[in-house]
Amino acid sequence: MEELSLHSPGVPLANHDASSVMKQYAAFIALGFGISWLIWISAHRLGARPSVGEEILGFGSAGPAVAAIFLSRSGRKVLTVSLTTRLLWFGLLWALCWAIYVVSDKMRGVTPALSLHFSLIAALLAAIPAWIGSGAFSSDTGVRKLLRTVTVPRNWRWQALAFFSFPAILLLPTAILHAFGFPVVWQRGSGTLWSLAAYGALMFLRNLFFTAFFEEPGWRGYLLPNLQRRFSPLFASLLVWFPWALWHAPLDFSGGIGHNLLYYVQVRVIFLIPITIIMTWIYNRSGGNILNTAIFHAGMNTFPFVLPYAPPVLGLIFVWAGFAVFADKMWRPNERG
Repeated sequence: MEELSLHSPGVPLANHDASSVMKQYAAFIALGFGISWLIWISAHRLGARPSVGEEILGFGSAGPAVAAIFLSRSGRKVLTVSLTTRLLWFGLLWALCWAIYVVSDKMRGVTPALSLHFSLIAALLAAIPAWIGSGAFSSDTGVRKLLRTVTVPRNWRWQALAFFSFPAILLLPTAILHAFGFPVVWQRGSGTLWSLAAYGALMFLRNLFFTAFFEEPGWRGYLLPNLQRRFSPLFASLLVWFPWALWHAPLDFSGGIGHNLLYYVQVRVIFLIPITIIMTWIYNRSGGNILNTAIFHAGMNTFPFVLPYAPPVLGLIFVWAGFAVFADKMWRPNERG
């Protein structure tokens, strides 16, 4: 297993006092929320909402990553970095993300015709994850440290664990419960096996590039390691959970899950707290690799909507979070950082 690394990208290692950490915390929240909420609220005023015009809303989702990149700049240059290399990575990622976005929208029936308007928006939106991913080759040392683990895998076992976590939680326990008569939820239960697999694969990639890439460099790449320099992993997780949950508010209360208070509390409080603890555990155990939390984030947003499951199996999330807390004694402050 890789050595635990809690050094925060782009922040001087001497800044471990609580005041400095909380200033960085406040700056990130102000900038990240400012970018996202300005776009979301403006788009909503123009008629966009989570079910309509979501390609416009998508630009606001990059707020956490943009804030983290801005705050991670060190001003020091990496002389060995080639601009050509970054541009090549940007181009490859842009083409991939554009294709994923367009094909997945057509598969969902959102865009029956590939209009010029949609193509232009998709091209601009695809440039954001391409810019974030290619940041691993940034000439700025702080930005490069922040983003290098977004596109550079480390220890494939953690990528496998992050990817297969939700299928494992959902499928096998559901099969057992179904044998005893428990009802099964399957939101995408029609179509051939191959069509369902293709849909699931595309939605996973869409959630990876257009959700996890937009958020994880901020929540786990910048905010979490900064907080863990001063606070325990458990308390740092709670300090990440609160703004992460609140950040969704303009979407939640403009046609999203906020229309039902019980469902809102269930998603943003009851389930998001253990999910945040698990993601902290994955991040720390994998040596601070953002790609692992991005894969887990994408799986969390994909597999419950494409795989069958019995609702009681979601309780395993709490079991996993409890195991993580006690196995790693997450209430204790980190000894390094």
